[in-house]
Amino acid sequence: MEESNMAQASFICLLLSFSIIFLSNAADISIDCGSSSSHVDAENRTWVGDTDFVNTGLTSKYAPLIKTDDSLTTLRYFPTGDTNCYSNIPVDKGGKVLVRTRFNYGDYNKESKAPRFDVVYDGKHRDSVITTTFVGGTLSEAIFIPESGNTSVCFVRTLLNEHPFVSTIEVRRLDDSMYTDLGPKEGFILQQRTAYGAQELVRSPFDPYDRMWQPATVAVTHLKSSAISINTTGADNRPPEIVLRTSWSKKDMAFYDISLPFSGLTFYIVIYFSEPLSLSSDQKRSFNVYYDNKQVGLNLIVPPFGAVMQASLRGVVTSRLPYLTFKGTPDSNLDPLINALEIYVISNSGGNGTNSTSTSGGSSPSAGGGGGSSPSTGGGGSSPKTGGGGGSPSTGGGSGSPSTGGGGGGKSEEESSGKSEEEKSSNSLALPLGISFPSLLVLGATGWGAWNYFIKPKRHRESELPLKQNINVQVNVGNNMGNATVNTGQ
Repeated sequence: MEESNMAQASFICLLLSFSIIFLSNAADISIDCGSSSSHVDAENRTWVGDTDFVNTGLTSKYAPLIKTDDSLTTLRYFPTGDTNCYSNIPVDKGGKVLVRTRFNYGDYNKESKAPRFDVVYDGKHRDSVITTTFVGGTLSEAIFIPESGNTSVCFVRTLLNEHPFVSTIEVRRLDDSMYTDLGPKEGFILQQRTAYGAQELVRSPFDPYDRMWQPATVAVTHLKSSAISINTTGADNRPPEIVLRTSWSKKDMAFYDISLPFSGLTFYIVIYFSEPLSLSSDQKRSFNVYYDNKQVGLNLIVPPFGAVMQASLRGVVTSRLPYLTFKGTPDSNLDPLINALEIYVISNSGGNGTNSTSTSGGSSPSAGGGGGSSPSTGGGGSSPKTGGGGGSPSTGGGSGSPSTGGGGGGKSEEESSGKSEEEKSSNSLALPLGISFPSLLVLGATGWGAWNYFIKPKRHRESELPLKQNINVQVNVGNNMGNATVNTGQ
């Protein structure tokens, strides 16, 4: 009798454990669009077919000439209808989710012209997409709080002869304690997620939430952490430890970012700092970060060793020529640094404060702001994103002729032969430049000319947001000359 009771108890425990596992993965799903069967990829990710989520559109498959993820070799396209949706995608009601869509054109329509269209998440968070003919594709991503136990992703035609398509849809559940600056009705539309000094794209298993962190490598001082481990609990957004192990550092470092939207949209920026060195008593690293004279974070930035500090600014409206500057304090004898950064446009902003800023380093940041109107958010050409992660061009210090580095951006990524998108680093958007005043003048003049004469965004008839374009800019600061090359991706 006792043995029978023990057996029953063991069986119940086994059932409960399976239930816990099932519930913990309720909102994690990877949909291989255009495929009707399931498979497991080389990174041990399980993909399911899309037939349970969509009943419109046609499918296409192609054989790439170079190594490409299997999930990116199939797609579903929508030659009819202005709006086509994937629906009944399971999520946790009231919990934060990250939804990522990827688009690998593959010349499925034999026109060699990748289309542009809009993506709408959960019926209200809109992003504008310009796809590319490059293998590896482009992506769009949103973080939001679904109001029901399922969500949708819709694709909206914005030009008469250009039809939407999609290669994959991924849903990842986030902890409720993350992204506390996100209002209950808002969405964060990804513009850039960058790991400074990283050599390759970072995602799961290094990031347990499978966020994609684009590498940024240019000719500035690269620092590597000597800490045995880095405690990430001091940052609400839980950046993975690996992105805190590398950093950029330079005196009076500044980012001149021409890729943020110039249409009065509100945005959220969050930066992560971790001291790479075990400082002696006579060493000090302290600085402030400003976006157009607005301080990012409430407090002075003093990066902790073996831990992380998070500083954010949200609800601010983009300026005509945005700058992100790092200014050391008079008593600091070590240069400012940056480990990682995220930038999002805020969808449906409002009701959560205005022009709010927060800092956390072991404590919770204050509530974020809101502000602005409620635009249909779009990352777009004004803030393109690579096929691996978000991005907008960032500028770091350096001299000589640095090559452009990653940092999100471009909403397009050209793969090197024999390497998949996740195996190589993106080079579409880091803009290295000297931080001296003459260099800023040169860059400002170059950027202003490029903006007005080459890449000034246009608007869809149906969308409130600027279209997305790919921007690659290189500046040779060693000769104190601005040498800009702009690729509009048209």
